[in-house]
Amino acid sequence: MTDTIHIELSHQSCGAGLEYARRQSAGPPKDAILCCEGMCLKGETARRAANFMGHRLLLEKTVRICHGGLLEKSGRMRDLIKRAPKVLILDGCGMACCYRLTKAAFPELKPEVVFTDKMSNYAGNPFGIDEVPEAEISANAQSIAAALQDKFYGCCS
Repeated sequence: MTDTIHIELSHQSCGAGLEYARRQSAGPPKDAILCCEGMCLKGETARRAANFMGHRLLLEKTVRICHGGLLEKSGRMRDLIKRAPKVLILDGCGMACCYRLTKAAFPELKPEVVFTDKMSNYAGNPFGIDEVPEAEISANAQSIAAALQDKFYGCCS
């Protein structure tokens, strides 16, 4: 096994993602929000918090970036990152998967990185989303999003 992996950019693209990026590119630059896409509870909570920020709380100030968009040759999501005044990464845990992927795509980038597991309020150390009630996952994600909104934008919902 190697210590590094090489990933080629793809000619494949997501039509819905391309359209979203096209619409976002038409307006003024917005801060970019990327997040962990992990399958565990930590990743799910980070993803929901990022979506809540980007699609609800800070819709006019931020744009959500998809991991897959970092790997497309079309570059539309990549272009949104390049023009973003600030890049915020919500990683679900210290493995920092989103940060490492983003740094591989943009070595000079200096994003703000938040480890959302440190902000979660789950009893014990649950792993799967089946181990915690749906309402608790949503409440944790919304609480994280509101705290980050306050920290980075000086306002609360």
